[in-house]
Amino acid sequence: MVRPCFQQDLEMVKIIYAHHVLSGTGTFEIEPPSTAEMTTRWGRIVENGWPFVVACPLHDFSRIMGFAYATQYRDRAAYQKTFEVSVYSAPTTMHQGIGTMMLTDVLNTLRTDGVREALAFIGDSYNVASIGLHKKLGFKHVGTLSNVGEKFGRLLDVVVMQRSIPAIKAE
Repeated sequence: MVRPCFQQDLEMVKIIYAHHVLSGTGTFEIEPPSTAEMTTRWGRIVENGWPFVVACPLHDFSRIMGFAYATQYRDRAAYQKTFEVSVYSAPTTMHQGIGTMMLTDVLNTLRTDGVREALAFIGDSYNVASIGLHKKLGFKHVGTLSNVGEKFGRLLDVVVMQRSIPAIKAE
């Protein structure tokens, strides 16, 4: 199931993210953030009323299998209807549909909140799993930022994907 992320979930969120920082190119961070830093990031998101969710099995709400969230693309008022989405699955739960469930939940929340556009900035143009997930959920490739990152001795691209979020029609 997908549910809101609570502060007590942040230690597991930090561990999942640290795995991606240390072993993958989906994020361009080099050092995993501390629990305090993850708490600050989570706090900013939830204080603004933006979605931050985790996935867990129905029989164990404390087992975190992944997390996803959305933040306003930029702080300027003109961007208030455009959000950037992020999604990370635990290494033991990748390719099991967890990312799809979490990102779908985030997109539904954004739709309810009147958001118009969702953006994804995917680290590494070889990140076929993340590109495929976003494509499956209606994101279109709108550009590639070439060689903008460097990690593990490789120059890395950022794939930019975008999808419109249809407004909820009044009945």
